[in-house]
Amino acid sequence: MKLMENALTANRGRIDAVLAPNDGTAGGVIQALAQQKLAGKVPVTGQDAELAAAKRVLDGTQSMTIYKDTRELARTAIRVAEKLAHGVAAGAEARVPNGRRDVPSVLLPPTVVDKNNIDAVLVGSGYFKKEELYGGGPER
Repeated sequence: MKLMENALTANRGRIDAVLAPNDGTAGGVIQALAQQKLAGKVPVTGQDAELAAAKRVLDGTQSMTIYKDTRELARTAIRVAEKLAHGVAAGAEARVPNGRRDVPSVLLPPTVVDKNNIDAVLVGSGYFKKEELYGGGPER
């Protein structure tokens, strides 16, 4: 939030868009934008499909979030760990550079979630219950 407040001051309130590294950061950005009456006017993205962020997407203050099904991530991590523990190749189909070398990686596809597909992706997958997403509560 503080970094966004500083950016708003330095740019005299002119910010075109914010690509936040996660939904928590996006929430702080949106708080700072709200103080300047810019929430919902400046596109803000995040990732992790947190409940509070999903509600901000519905409210129109966060443009989108990235959904990576943590249940599938956990299943895949366990599968890879079991293979490695038994001396079997993990099945890494990709390599991701880390600045020193290309690291063998198992990548799962992310899904962009916005107002158009939020029900299908987050409710339809069982990630959130409809009542959680559309109910009141402190996040809203």
